[in-house]
Amino acid sequence: MEYEKKQKIKFIAFVIFIYVFCAFLCLLGVVHYLDDHETKEAIKEGVIVEGKYVKVISRTNGSSKGWVSSRYYVVRYEYINENGIKYEGEVGVFQKREDAESYIGNKVDIYIGSNGHSIPVFQADDFNENFFWWLMGIAIGIAVCFTTGLIIWGVIKYKRKNDDTCENTPSENV
Repeated sequence: MEYEKKQKIKFIAFVIFIYVFCAFLCLLGVVHYLDDHETKEAIKEGVIVEGKYVKVISRTNGSSKGWVSSRYYVVRYEYINENGIKYEGEVGVFQKREDAESYIGNKVDIYIGSNGHSIPVFQADDFNENFFWWLMGIAIGIAVCFTTGLIIWGVIKYKRKNDDTCENTPSENV
């Protein structure tokens, strides 16, 4: 009996984990959608200003534990309007720091929107707002498949339980 109780608790914890994971994916998708919406509005408004490349940032892919990490560099641009709102972003992926540093001080045309959202003009054509739909689709797909599996599992378990009780009842004609 104690073993069955532990198994039920583990199962319930697993079910909760799956649904929390799906909720997290949905939340991540909504946050990404809102950010993309602001960027899309900046492109639609069409206000173009000149930003300036100000610094190089070093990044790494992977981790030292498990798989090989590689270092790459991005260049950060910045623009501050007359109201003091700061617009910034990162562009480029460079293998050599020297290549990234060659952009420092150069100008870049950017679309600006509200709340500090911006995107370089040369990236606007490649802007893709479908990441939100991918995350939401994956999360909803996992939740629907898991729920369907739980329902099927419950029906099978219920039928087995009823079959067992029917076999164990005494016959009236004996």
